[in-house]
Amino acid sequence: MAATFGTQDLRRPRTARRLALAGVLVAGVAWAVAWGAHGHYSAPQATGLAAVEPARTFTVSGAGGRLDLNGVSARPGEVLDLVVTDAPGAHAFVLQGAQPGADYLVRTLDDGTTLIRFRVPSSGQVGLLCTTPGHENLHGNITVGVTQ
Repeated sequence: MAATFGTQDLRRPRTARRLALAGVLVAGVAWAVAWGAHGHYSAPQATGLAAVEPARTFTVSGAGGRLDLNGVSARPGEVLDLVVTDAPGAHAFVLQGAQPGADYLVRTLDDGTTLIRFRVPSSGQVGLLCTTPGHENLHGNITVGVTQ
């Protein structure tokens, strides 16, 4: 038998607190799914490049959290592969400075390196930037039309 004081039922506040707690838990789980349940990887941006044979492949170091693009040259229109070593884990690189809709893809290879394949724009610079949180220094530029 429930204890009552006058016409007020003492069980009602406990039920309201439980419902409020359940609401907070549901909101927290929804937030975690929306913002926290993600991986630090980048899906291929241009699946058509997956089957393209690159003109040249460069191995670039990501040691110390910096992308070393010294020695990388680019000619307009060619497809290049950059294999990022010394930077374990998945990375989410974006291509900057290329024309809108530029072809590029980024994927983690079986050996833990990251492959960046892209079609070089007609002129200017191509910027590569890792958007994975904590990797802000993992970036660099390639000047198009300069060969070494």
